[in-house]
Amino acid sequence: MTGPRARVARAVPFPGVLAALLLACDAAPDPATTLTLAIDSGPASLDPRLGSDESSKRINELLFNGLFRVDERARPAPDLAESYTLPDPRTVIVTLRRGVFFHDGAPLSSADVVYTYRSILDDEVPSFRKGDLAALRSVEAADALTVVFRLTVPFAPILTDLNVPILENGAGPRAAQRPIGTGPFRLARYRKDEDLLLLRFERHFKGPAGVAALRVKIVPSETSRLLELLKGSVDLILNDLSPDQVARVRRVPGYEVESRPGRNEVYLAFNLRDPALSDRRVRQAIALALDRGSIVEHLLHGAATLATGLLPPGHWAYEPDVARYDHDPVRLTYKTSANELALQQGAVIQEQLARVGIAVDIRSYEWATFYEDLKAGRFQLAVSNWTEIGDPDVYRLRFHSRAKPPSGFNRGGYDNPAIDRLLERGAATLDERDRRRIYAEVQRILAIDLPYVNLWHRDVTLSRRRRVQGFRLTPGADFEPLREVTLGEGAGP
Repeated sequence: MTGPRARVARAVPFPGVLAALLLACDAAPDPATTLTLAIDSGPASLDPRLGSDESSKRINELLFNGLFRVDERARPAPDLAESYTLPDPRTVIVTLRRGVFFHDGAPLSSADVVYTYRSILDDEVPSFRKGDLAALRSVEAADALTVVFRLTVPFAPILTDLNVPILENGAGPRAAQRPIGTGPFRLARYRKDEDLLLLRFERHFKGPAGVAALRVKIVPSETSRLLELLKGSVDLILNDLSPDQVARVRRVPGYEVESRPGRNEVYLAFNLRDPALSDRRVRQAIALALDRGSIVEHLLHGAATLATGLLPPGHWAYEPDVARYDHDPVRLTYKTSANELALQQGAVIQEQLARVGIAVDIRSYEWATFYEDLKAGRFQLAVSNWTEIGDPDVYRLRFHSRAKPPSGFNRGGYDNPAIDRLLERGAATLDERDRRRIYAEVQRILAIDLPYVNLWHRDVTLSRRRRVQGFRLTPGADFEPLREVTLGEGAGP
């Protein structure tokens, strides 16, 4: 009888014990071979089924691998998948790489893949990824290295949506406390609100990383992040400095700044359940009153491209021909994180709306509180961002009426049956030219309805000490390329 191998149960220590064991087995990290980077907030969860925030995504890229990754052109590319076939429009057969191991030494098998997807579909945890997998009818192991996905309907973005970090079979609902993946680094410790220490996984299938350890410092203050970089206690900051601070780093000898257009979008979200914002004219008034070009030019130092929709210019489904609208005054509350740039943006937006008679009260919160309020729909206005925009099916999880949390990201409660039908057609249509026409209509309708004001697409920016070598800056500002980094000799920049 062929099939996935039996899995022997193993006792797994609690997080603190696990960290002690890992550090006892490895020499203390050497500063000469330890890369230190700073991020603005800690991960909401180290279970990749739960952590939908940017910090969780970044850390989980280092701890886990998925079947596929998103490449430079926002197309799916094999990762844990050695190959795949689509024998018919409703079937995907994936063959796994051989010689892939989890951090605890167990080899990857189809049982791990089946478990990961079933745990989401069967609600072992209330995963935000469930909406991505709505088209899955079944997932089965054909043998130890072959997984068969069967779909309820033809589904064009299926390979992109199968990009889920793979957990070990039986990881359970407490996986965040013992995050064991196949990624290039393994967790040694996590001191909440302080730092994470990740150690190189020597058996990674792409070869060991170029540094022995990564220390990820959690530094909420932008000013403090900049000072730590300039004094050398942090080696690298990716996208977590304000444009003013990036300009300062450019002027300091021994430091380098790199940037490129990003595959992201910053948006002003509306809560459409709020009586003041359920009127489309109010939303249109706010959109028209905002001088986004001035914000990009002066506050962001030109390091962004104005947005006309969720998709950035150059995307194959981008539609520039969208509507314009009039305005109507009202008083509103604007929620934002306590991030310094976010507060500056809020102040400028407040001033611009005041010029046309729209009064806005700004209320700032620490990131964790702000993020929980955003997910729960406890806001009137809020500015946030989407990262790693790929297939235009992203519209479905943000604007379909059935994509409200926790099954999707329709946090403002948008509901339009015409959009629902178009998004369902777009997902089921396999021809790219036909899909482009469908998503063009989606963009035109959303530009009139305005569940969001699309603000801009920010450049991704890397600020680093010169001793950091070999980092590959991606449009999604991914952390996965950290495995390729090496450190130059010497204690200086």
